Amino acid sequence: MLFSEAAKMYMDDKAKRLRATTLEGYESALRCHVLPAWGAREIESITFEELQEWVDGFALPGAAEKAYKTFRQVYRWTIRRRQIRIWDATQGVELPQKPAVRRPTLTAGEERETLRAIVGQPFEAAVLLGAALGLRRCEACAVRIEDVDWRGGWVHVRRGLHVVRGAEVETGCKTRLSDRRLKLPRFALERLRAIRGSRRAGRLCELDPNAVARRFRAFCRRHELPHVPMTCLRHSWATISLEHGASIEDIAVALGHTTVNTAMAHYLQSFRSVVARASDSYAAAMAG
Repeated sequence: MLFSEAAKMYMDDKAKRLRATTLEGYESALRCHVLPAWGAREIESITFEELQEWVDGFALPGAAEKAYKTFRQVYRWTIRRRQIRIWDATQGVELPQKPAVRRPTLTAGEERETLRAIVGQPFEAAVLLGAALGLRRCEACAVRIEDVDWRGGWVHVRRGLHVVRGAEVETGCKTRLSDRRLKLPRFALERLRAIRGSRRAGRLCELDPNAVARRFRAFCRRHELPHVPMTCLRHSWATISLEHGASIEDIAVALGHTTVNTAMAHYLQSFRSVVARASDSYAAAMAG
């Protein structure tokens, strides 16, 4: 069986089960990297050595990982579904080492400056939700007026808004812990009340995630404001909260992660304050 035929069968099958955003990612990897290299090859003829050479040929480690994992999904699915009795050529393939990435974050002072400057902008609600709650861009853009307890400030995060092939698509949360309730600080709740106005339903931000990111970036550059991409507002929230006394467990729960390790590995930029608190606690105990 040709790999291109296997890929079509795989995508047809997964279209019944996977989210539109996940399918779009697979389609992109297949179109850009996998099918040009393997589409005309018979599944049974692909060797471990060829796969390793292909992976090693990518200039970007991230692209190599995405392409290889998509290939592996199709390859192993086909072996199982067609009951092909061959050695799994994907076993033992080594991915390139990813360089350590330090994502840009804003300090509390920088974030205050930027949030004050964007008051009244059409993207303000999404940026404010992302900054004040550590939401993903898709989550911040999907929050509806009905999701907010306008007295207590609790927000029910239960969906994401995506742009797939030019159309807006709402999806549910990926995991059980991603469906969560978070509490707005008072300043953010007051601003969101003003943004809501007399409306009683609908999204707080009427722009899609791509438009929010684009307009927010352009506005900050035009006015020379402290700026990080929308994704990094999430990192900023985690870092600011940690440095001002929040525990790593609390941060992981608020971000919707299933393990503390995910928060530590991907979102926290500085452990200096954590170490300092631990040292102070030890010093206080010894002094007592």
